[in-house]
Amino acid sequence: MKTTNIYILADCSFRMQGYAAKMQTILARCARALSFQRNKTKLHIIGYNDKAKPLAPYEPIRTGGNPDFGQGLEYLESVIRYQRKYERTQTRSIFLWFTAENVLQGWQKPLESLFKQREFAFGTRYIVYFGNPDKYAKEAFYHFVDSPDRILRYFSENRLCGLVRTLQTSYK
Repeated sequence: MKTTNIYILADCSFRMQGYAAKMQTILARCARALSFQRNKTKLHIIGYNDKAKPLAPYEPIRTGGNPDFGQGLEYLESVIRYQRKYERTQTRSIFLWFTAENVLQGWQKPLESLFKQREFAFGTRYIVYFGNPDKYAKEAFYHFVDSPDRILRYFSENRLCGLVRTLQTSYK
C-alpha cells in the first residue's frame, strides 16, 4: 500500500496569538481522524516563525517571533527529500498551510525551489487562513495554491480524510 504524506505548515508567529487555540484544535482533530484511517498516512507538522521546527499535533502551540514563511518552506523541502529517500511508494502529497494576516518577504526563492520537487509540484495544496491577510500575504497565497478556491477559512478533518481516500484509490 502506498503512503500518503500530509505536510502541514503552521504559522507560529506573534500574529497567530489569537488563533493558536483554534489551529491547535484543527491539528488535533486531523491527527485523530487520520489515526482511524485504513489507508497508510504520515503526518508532518512544521511550525515556523523566525525558525522552523517539527510540531506534535497534541502539544500546545507557542506563538512568538516573525512570520518567516521562507524558513517553513526550506524546512518543508528537507522533509520532502527525506521522505522520498526512505519512503519509495507514495501517492500524491497533501500540503496545508495555516497562517494569519501576513508573511515576511523572502519566501519567493524557497517556494520556487519547492516547485522543483515533484511531490510539491504535483501535490494537492490548500491554505487555511485566520484574520484578514494583507496584500503581501495574498500574493504568497496565490503562488502557493493552484486556484483561489483552495484558499479557505476552515479545513475539516472529514475533508482531509476524503482527500486521503481519493488519493489512495486513484494511485493503486
